[in-house]
Amino acid sequence: MYAILDIETTGGKFNEEGITEIAIHKFDGHKVVDQFITLVNPEKEIQPFVVQLTGINNKMLKNAPKFHEIAKRIVEITANCTLVAHNSNFDYRILRTEFDRLGYDYKCNTLCTVELSRKLILDQNSYSLGKLCKAIGIPMSDRHRANGDALATVQLFKLLLEKDSDKTIIENSVKQFDSKKTAEKLTKL
Repeated sequence: MYAILDIETTGGKFNEEGITEIAIHKFDGHKVVDQFITLVNPEKEIQPFVVQLTGINNKMLKNAPKFHEIAKRIVEITANCTLVAHNSNFDYRILRTEFDRLGYDYKCNTLCTVELSRKLILDQNSYSLGKLCKAIGIPMSDRHRANGDALATVQLFKLLLEKDSDKTIIENSVKQFDSKKTAEKLTKL
C-alpha cells in the first residue's frame, strides 16, 4: 500500500517551515482507496515568494486546522504504507519536523518518483513534476497546490509501476526506515 502525498509549506529557513496544505492519496497499486486533503494553519507567516507560487495566503489559513488537529488522520492514512512523493526527501522531512514538534516519532519507508523517473523514463530534459508530466502527457491542474500535484504524482506513479514490470527497480528504490541504521548513525555522530 502506498500513501502518495504532496505538501505545500510557508517557505523560509531549513527545518523552520510550516505546512500550509497537504494532500494524501492512499493507493493500492491500482486505484486510490482513501484520501485526505486540507489547508493547514502553520501558525507562522508565509513567505511572499510562496504566496506568489501557490496562491495560498495567510488569510486563507486563518481558520484552517492546525497540524496537531490533523496529525492523527495523517498517521491513520499512512499507517503500513510506503510514502510516495515527487522529491520524497522534502515531504518526509517536513512531516517528520511537524511530528517532532508534537513529540511524536513519525517513521515511514519512502519512495521518490523523481529517482524512479530517472531510472524508468530516460532522456528527459527535466524531471521536475510539471515538465515531466507535460513531456509524457499526464494532465495537470492546480500546479503548486497539494492536491493538484499529488494527483499528478498518482498518475506518474501508476505509469512507473507499469514500466517496472517485474517491480525490482521500485522495490530496490524504497528507502527503508531502519532504526538500527539510525542508531548506528547517531553513535558515529
